[in-house]
Amino acid sequence: MNLKTNLLFILLLLLSVAVQCVFGNFPFAFFAFPLDVLLALLWIGGMGYAYKEKRSSRFVRLWLSPQCTYWTLGWFLAGCLVIGLFPQLSAQEAAEKSGLFSRLGCYNFMSSWIFVTGLFGLLTHLGMITLKKGFLSGRHRWRFVLNHAGLWLALFAGFIGSAEEQTLRIPVFRDSPNNEAFTEQGTKVFLPKSLQLTDFTVEHYPNGSPRHFSAEVSVGGQPVHLEVNHPYAANWAEDYYLTSYDVQSPQPQYCVVQIVREPLKYLMWVGIVMMLCGSCLLFLAGPDRQSMASC
Repeated sequence: MNLKTNLLFILLLLLSVAVQCVFGNFPFAFFAFPLDVLLALLWIGGMGYAYKEKRSSRFVRLWLSPQCTYWTLGWFLAGCLVIGLFPQLSAQEAAEKSGLFSRLGCYNFMSSWIFVTGLFGLLTHLGMITLKKGFLSGRHRWRFVLNHAGLWLALFAGFIGSAEEQTLRIPVFRDSPNNEAFTEQGTKVFLPKSLQLTDFTVEHYPNGSPRHFSAEVSVGGQPVHLEVNHPYAANWAEDYYLTSYDVQSPQPQYCVVQIVREPLKYLMWVGIVMMLCGSCLLFLAGPDRQSMASC
């Protein structure tokens, strides 16, 4: 089993590298709603059917093996290391890079076939071991199920949510309201609410370079305060970021606001709450004595 598991993951790694070099990053936009929901349901249903009906097969035992845990966790952690070592750029900025690291998608690694394949493997393994524990008897299993199902849901929402995530940029003017934003591809998007700049404050270093800046913006008539790295949460799935401003005028006449929409962000919070509940149950009930005795 160990040899077959190693061969499977080596093959997956080589295949993901080859696809990344030939086709570029994973096409998340293609898997937008409703295709992503359909594929997710098929994926979850497939894991449930495989464990319930084919749990004794080599394929299912492979995904439940400790060797699979080492591979999937190692792959995921290595991907996180790449994300930390290389500056993560937008798709357009990453496309302007050249060299081997660019071909491997290191500058936008969360969208690379290498990272997506590893995350898919981790989610499949995590889903299978959660199902295995869920089918067992005993009330203590719910601590394990809540922790692992919550982690699965949080990672799953981040993975599938990438297909639904939308990043917009809108110039916000002082003299007139504006609701015409632009996607990263340059497509116009008309917002339901207009934005208008009402006040702007800039603090400078002695050499004249900006140290800190903030803006007062009217969003559909509602006053909103924006600062760099301090976004405004319009709702659970939409955040406003202040990114730049008019540096040519002593009193800036406009600023640029970035709007990030993440429709599945609430699912990530549900997963986090599930993990917290599982941790609380583990703390309150103590260790599973039956499991300890069997060890």
